[in-house]
Amino acid sequence: MSLPQLLNARLVNTVIKRLFSQSQSLRQGVNNHSPNNMEKRFLVWSGKYKSIEEVPNFVSPDVMERCRNKVRIRLANIMMLLTVIGCGVMVYSGKEAAKRGETVTKQNLDWHKKYNEQIQKQDP
Repeated sequence: MSLPQLLNARLVNTVIKRLFSQSQSLRQGVNNHSPNNMEKRFLVWSGKYKSIEEVPNFVSPDVMERCRNKVRIRLANIMMLLTVIGCGVMVYSGKEAAKRGETVTKQNLDWHKKYNEQIQKQDP
């Protein structure tokens, strides 16, 4: 392969790569995603729009993906907070039960005692 052919092939490859990358960026900028009602609520909740009526019929996929990521992060944070609160409630409940003298062992013994009494009543 001669030098002009090699340079020509390299130039063609460079032009193709640039055209493809430009078409990708142009394609991503086009508002071609039609959000459903839930996605419209996500767009409002993430702060992109003030109300559901303001959400356009078509948004870009990039905006929708960023919105989904924000909602996903918020929901994960809410779930973590609820888990911590639930753990705190269970610790408090366990300490109160311990003050009253309720233990798992005592509950187990009471259940077995009641169960054995029922079995003895059934067998004449």
